[in-house]
Amino acid sequence: MPIKHDEDGEMISCISAPSIVATQLEQLGAQPGHTILEAGAATGYNASLLGRLVAPGGHVWTVDVDRDLVKGAEKNLARAGADNVTAVLGDGAAGLPEHAPFDRIQFTVGAGDIPVKLLDQLAPGGRLVLPMRIRGSIFRSFAFERDGDVWKTVSCEMATFIPLRKGVCDDIYTRVRMEGEGNVHLETFSEQEVDRDAIRTVLDQKQSKVYTGVKLRQGDPFEWMYLYLAFVLPNGLSRLPGSRPGFTPHFGWGSMAALDGDSLAYLTIREGEDDTGRFWEIGVIGHGSRAAELAEHLAGAIRDWEEGWGNTAPDPTFRMAVGDARHQLTAADPRFVIDKTYSRLTVDWPRKG
Repeated sequence: MPIKHDEDGEMISCISAPSIVATQLEQLGAQPGHTILEAGAATGYNASLLGRLVAPGGHVWTVDVDRDLVKGAEKNLARAGADNVTAVLGDGAAGLPEHAPFDRIQFTVGAGDIPVKLLDQLAPGGRLVLPMRIRGSIFRSFAFERDGDVWKTVSCEMATFIPLRKGVCDDIYTRVRMEGEGNVHLETFSEQEVDRDAIRTVLDQKQSKVYTGVKLRQGDPFEWMYLYLAFVLPNGLSRLPGSRPGFTPHFGWGSMAALDGDSLAYLTIREGEDDTGRFWEIGVIGHGSRAAELAEHLAGAIRDWEEGWGNTAPDPTFRMAVGDARHQLTAADPRFVIDKTYSRLTVDWPRKG
């Protein structure tokens, strides 16, 4: 539920879906007596729930960068009787060292990297829950705990959050509106190699379509394919929401797209039926100067995922390190290592049997 937009009409604060709120609270594992830092106060709703979980004896500090949101959260928290929750104006990524250590730190906004200063504000045995972009628009909500000099996940769930703003760990993205009919737009982030001016007209250019032979059936998730592609594609995947004539995305809201300079290739599907029943075959539609090459590359990556991992491989586990400890992290598959400005993220992902 949107609660604030910027001058261009872009949503910059919201209340998350109840399922996402519940998922993150389960990841956090807050207990009575805990001291908790929450980055992203919004309306104060999540902080109020945290206040109930840590009572008696615990306290919640919730931080936001916008004064109006902090004031609104204060009013809502007072009305809810959350007397063990304090709303503060500030940068959640910098934390509140004067009130540390915290047993738990939770981000209800997305980050492109690890807010390094916060790691020293966690108490021994503490846990950080952080929705972090892997590459492009692909997020996971990570629950990290210290494991020697590095950090490991005790939980990792698919979730997408509004990016951090105005602070030491801003996650800057550019929304590129496609010209012509409809309301299609492309999410791009600073690390992606894309010609944002040229890409505005890419959907008006001749398309190149290829189907992968990979079939998903009722209830099969897309999240593991998205995760794989986020690691192995140089620019990851970007959200491409909206509708327009001739645009045939794989979901009603829009699609996910691979980017390369002035070209993109987005996911589509076609329905069929075989001896097992109804299926949806994944396809790729490319546009731009490298349409055919990019579409084939994305299709090949999807086939590789299905052959090696698919939806039946064991769930992956993640490790993260900052500073000098980054060199300690390696992966059996070198594609499963992502170096960010402050951290290194690796995934250990066994192939299916």
